[in-house]
Amino acid sequence: MPELTVSMPAYNAGKYIREAIESVLRQDGIEFELIVVDDGSQDNTSEVVLSFEDPRIKLIRNKRNMGIGYCHNLVIEQSNSPLMMHVDSDDLVLPYAFKKMVSKLKSDPSIGQVHCYFFEIDEDGRVTRDAFHKRRKNLLKKRGPDMDYKRELLVHGSVINHLRTYRREVFNEVGKFNEKIKYGVDYDMALRIVDKYDIKLVPEFLYCFRIHKTNTAQSLRFKNLRFLIQRLFILRKLLKSDKIHFTKEKKYNVNRFMFTGLYYALKLPNIIYFLESVRRRILSFIYWRVWSPTTNSLYNSMIDHFSWWPINLFSLNRGNKPTSEKRIAYYLWHYPILSQTFIQREIAALRKSGLLVEIVADASGDLECLDENTRSLVKDTYYLYPVNKKHLLRYFKYFFFKNPLSFLNLFLYAVFHKYGRYKTLKEDAIIFLKAVYLAGVLKDLHINHVHSPWADVNAFIALIASKVLKVPYSVQARAHDVHRKKYSYASSEKFVNAEFIVTNTQYNESYLRSFLDKRDWGKIHTIYNGISLQQFESKLKSENTSNQTRILTVARLIEQKGLVYLLKACKILEDRGYSFKCEIIGGPEEPLYINYYISLTKLYRQLGLEEWVFFLGPQPFNKVLEEYRNSDIFVLPCVIAEDGSRDITPNVLIEAMAMKLPVITTNVTGIPEIVQDGVSGILVTPNDENALAEAMIKLIEDHKLREKLGENARKKVEERFVISRNILRYVDLFKGVS
Repeated sequence: MPELTVSMPAYNAGKYIREAIESVLRQDGIEFELIVVDDGSQDNTSEVVLSFEDPRIKLIRNKRNMGIGYCHNLVIEQSNSPLMMHVDSDDLVLPYAFKKMVSKLKSDPSIGQVHCYFFEIDEDGRVTRDAFHKRRKNLLKKRGPDMDYKRELLVHGSVINHLRTYRREVFNEVGKFNEKIKYGVDYDMALRIVDKYDIKLVPEFLYCFRIHKTNTAQSLRFKNLRFLIQRLFILRKLLKSDKIHFTKEKKYNVNRFMFTGLYYALKLPNIIYFLESVRRRILSFIYWRVWSPTTNSLYNSMIDHFSWWPINLFSLNRGNKPTSEKRIAYYLWHYPILSQTFIQREIAALRKSGLLVEIVADASGDLECLDENTRSLVKDTYYLYPVNKKHLLRYFKYFFFKNPLSFLNLFLYAVFHKYGRYKTLKEDAIIFLKAVYLAGVLKDLHINHVHSPWADVNAFIALIASKVLKVPYSVQARAHDVHRKKYSYASSEKFVNAEFIVTNTQYNESYLRSFLDKRDWGKIHTIYNGISLQQFESKLKSENTSNQTRILTVARLIEQKGLVYLLKACKILEDRGYSFKCEIIGGPEEPLYINYYISLTKLYRQLGLEEWVFFLGPQPFNKVLEEYRNSDIFVLPCVIAEDGSRDITPNVLIEAMAMKLPVITTNVTGIPEIVQDGVSGILVTPNDENALAEAMIKLIEDHKLREKLGENARKKVEERFVISRNILRYVDLFKGVS
């Protein structure tokens, strides 16, 4: 019996239901069934559902349209699962949503229902970044995890969308869905549930609500007023039948809250609201038409004129007195992260060499996909968030009174230097206070060298913190942090003020030299990424006894990985009759990159690759190692993304080569420094599915060539990418050995 039953009522949903079902089937980490109820559709809804050959899908057909409540109850009767979930037939569920929703529901037996944040997509399944950020800001402001659901349900009504997930026992306690009402079925149920159970929010964006012309809610005129009348009707029915009792409490007076609801629904202000509105309009006009343009112009002019402002002005001494023991802090945004195992190896190797290295991060990453060893790194990491305000005030006072002029100068330095595209005075204050807080934490840890392993905005914060603390600062330039447009701000400041700069390829070194003064070139040190060869033993590789060639890709589902061209190349292989299985390990970076993920899955469906290509999602490192051993060819068709993002030295290439896998990749960025074409792998031109397919066919047909390339690949790793050897150069840099 599956743990979860997903209910998907559908009425004339043929246009969108395929994508909805596919988003459900991609869920991982939980056993579930999907019951689709075709509620008397007059289009091809049932045909689309039946086209799926997945045993988890069940189809029920109603002879005529019976309504949402009837459909939900039908699913409850047909299922024995302990948990129930509702997904609309025109919407999309983001990866790993089911696992997160169920985990929240099972965390406390008093919880009867959970829901999540959602954002809107258009008919084509797309959302703009601005629209998403606006939605996110609005939801975070109005719907926090500690929301009073009883009050909000009475006043606003629709606060429990979407991806509503229930315990089955809830329906035994409060009854099933009301089949007699056409609209507000979920609202009626929520009122009954909140009377006896808790409703909780999973504060993540896990659901895409599609806006299109046939949306019931979108087609209603005066919908706010109609929904209010509908809620009032539902509420009166429940009170009359004595099915809810919380409204008898003084704090949940129905008349008062419904009047408040009318106030919001009609948006008809009384005199006070009108006067307040007029006042706000006047102030808004003054702010946006006079104050904001003037202050922004002055602010930007100030930045332009004072961008030369020095960082060391008023500094009384160059730094702390040298100590016998070097204490280094690595400062990152998130740690540990599944896609950054190379940083974990780097830190481990430095510690093994005898250096004392502490890790300070803003927050931890998503720990669910990490193995036990990686998750244990959390205990060894100092996190800045949530910020302790008492400690921040203490640090602020300490550093200010230690050297007021230098302290003020560093704030002015943050103001006068453009470290980001949308820089404001408020953001300057946030950045500076974060640097002060970081400096305080580093002081408590007795750190005498701060290192930023990325050259993004955190490097700018680390730089300010180092100057506040008066200790040396160093930085690494890797990939997106120097090549993506959004991170290119204050590049010179981050590098010029560093004691030394580490980069991982000659490609990056040439790029850094292109905008740094020659006197700073000596600071640049190219040190290749490294791996521990003991982890990558290919002798355990299982023998392929079938005629099917096993192709592996390990990559986040983002543009610069070139997965669009991998799918197109796989289609060419299928058309030519080759037998293969292509597995892709890695998840999307949601929700900001959800557009790419949606377009990728659409292409996957359009090409009909379901029998040949399999998306495995993010996997822990031991699972990735297993897949390396079981694969015949490794493919990573990197490209340069539209925003300038690019892979410089994909660590998965080095890992695959260490496992003696023949690799196929592209000749962009620093990749030719890893793979020598025709010797330790095959390089093809980027954005070319035909060239990629030909290279894949070449290796499929030539087993001896695969072996030769694999052996040479291992040798290349042994020569250039062994961490125990490469890390010695880091040690010398940190110890100040030239």
